[in-house]
Amino acid sequence: MASTGHGARVASLDAAALLARAASGLATAPTETPRLDAELLVAHAFGRDRTWVHAHPDAVLDPGKAHELAAWVQRRAEGEPIAYIRGFKEWFGIRIAVDRRALIPRPETELLAESAIAEIATRLTADSRAVIAWDVATGSGAVAVALALRFRTALALRRVRLVASDLAPEALELAAENLARHGAASLATLALGDLLEGAGGGEMPAAAARLPRPDVVTANLPYLTTAEVATAPGSIAYEPALALDGGPDGLNVIRRLLSQLPERLAPGGVALLEIGAGQASTVGELAGELGMPAAVTLLPDLAGIPRVARIARLDAGMGDPS
Repeated sequence: MASTGHGARVASLDAAALLARAASGLATAPTETPRLDAELLVAHAFGRDRTWVHAHPDAVLDPGKAHELAAWVQRRAEGEPIAYIRGFKEWFGIRIAVDRRALIPRPETELLAESAIAEIATRLTADSRAVIAWDVATGSGAVAVALALRFRTALALRRVRLVASDLAPEALELAAENLARHGAASLATLALGDLLEGAGGGEMPAAAARLPRPDVVTANLPYLTTAEVATAPGSIAYEPALALDGGPDGLNVIRRLLSQLPERLAPGGVALLEIGAGQASTVGELAGELGMPAAVTLLPDLAGIPRVARIARLDAGMGDPS
């Protein structure tokens, strides 16, 4: 119970009542998890987690904050993603700041980060050469942050070099903010440009220095079809189309990246591409037509769906011409 400042007693300001009200307000919203969404928003209003809210049903929320919570519930009822309302997404054990400048990190992309970590770690233990990792279309910078935190020491010692690039200046700004929030701003080179543009010393807008050919490429590129983006329910309507729309078959941008690999990927290098359901065979065929010797492995997500295409360049004996 709490006073509104006008002499009235408002029972709805305690946690249990706020939770019930929020859940009721989301009952007909375009969400499959109205109760969970309500819990997340109420917990965010208190600056706590869901467990705390359930353990403190009588906790009182400031009337001004309760008014803000009501606005959040309305935004969620209209379909806006929880992550954009709260301003962050818990992903891979990391809090990633998100807003409409970039795609919200998905659980599926954790496989991409895990695979990249394994690739880099294997190379670090194989010999003393530096490993060049490049996160293409970095968006919020989620994968780049995960790599920076895992290899912080190796990056400081220059055993690993990390490049993160994006075509959208606003997305690259968000990536920079996330790296800075995690104390990793100095550990990555940010580059504004298209895919692997500039790899091997070529020109690239806003590159801090000549960029090397990468040993490990990570890429969560647009892989939804244009039709899927236009009709998909939920958060997709709020996220940048540039990060989602992969063209008529969802593979336009993936094709362009694959076409760059023979020239841009270092000999013996590996490209890790997140792909959509049903795209595995086509991506495998495209990788087989690159004009360079390559082996393709498809890595499944927790649902058993091939989610990451691992394309390993097999001409490791070649000299690097860059």
